[in-house]
Amino acid sequence: MQLVARHLSLVVVPPAQLTAPGTALTYLRGAVVSPLCLSAAVFASCIGAGVAGFVGALGAFLVVTLLVAASTRWGFVRGHLDREAAARERCVRESRRVRLLRPAGPVRIQQYFELRGLTEEIERMDPTEAARFELQDLLEHFATLANTHQRCLDALRLAGSHDLPIAIPLDPRRSKRRREIQIRRLRHRELCLARIERIAEELEAIDEMIRLVAQRVACPSEDLDLDREVERRLVELDDTDAALAQLSA
Repeated sequence: MQLVARHLSLVVVPPAQLTAPGTALTYLRGAVVSPLCLSAAVFASCIGAGVAGFVGALGAFLVVTLLVAASTRWGFVRGHLDREAAARERCVRESRRVRLLRPAGPVRIQQYFELRGLTEEIERMDPTEAARFELQDLLEHFATLANTHQRCLDALRLAGSHDLPIAIPLDPRRSKRRREIQIRRLRHRELCLARIERIAEELEAIDEMIRLVAQRVACPSEDLDLDREVERRLVELDDTDAALAQLSA
C-alpha cells in the first residue's frame, strides 16, 4: 500500500485541510447570481412593473436582491451555496478531463468512467477516505497522463518512427550527415517508447490504486467479535447441562 502510494506521489492530507470556508463576499456573490435569486428578482420586477411601472420594477428588484443578500447569514443557505459551488467546480473539472481523454480513444474513456464510478461510490460510502487519498486529483492525473500517452503514440506515427530499422546499416553510399540524423531519430524513438511504457505503467497503477481504496472501503471493519456471541451461549449451555446433572444425581 505504501509502495503504491509512494509510486503515485500521493500526499495524505487530513480532511480538515482539504476545504476552506467561503467568505461573506463569496456567499453574497453566489446568492445574487444563483438561478433562484434571478428568477425571484425577475418575477418581482414584473409584478412591480405592472403596479408602478419602471420605478416599481426597479424597487422590487432591489428588495429581492437585498433579501437574498441578507439570507446568506443563515447556515442552511450557505450550505446550499456550498453544494452549488462544489457541483459547478466538479462539472468544470469533468469537462476538462473528458476533453483531455477524447483523443485517447473509447477504451481509455471507458476505463476512466469506471474509475470515476468507483470514486463516486467511495465518496458516498466514506467521504473521509476519499478526501484523504485525494481521489479526484488522482482522476485528474489519470486524464492528463492518458492525453500525454496518446500524444506520444501520435508522435511516433506522424514521424514515421516505426519504419526505422533496428540499427543503421554501414552503407558506404550513405552520407555521414544522413547516418547521424538517422541515429538521432533512433535515439529519440527509443526515448519515446520508454516514456510510453512508463506512462502506461503509471496509468495502470492509478487504476489499481483506486480499486484498492474501493476494496478497503467496501470491506466491513474488523472490529466485530465473531467468536464471543457463540462462545457465550456454549458456556451457558454447558452450565445448564451441569446444573441438570447435579439435580438428577
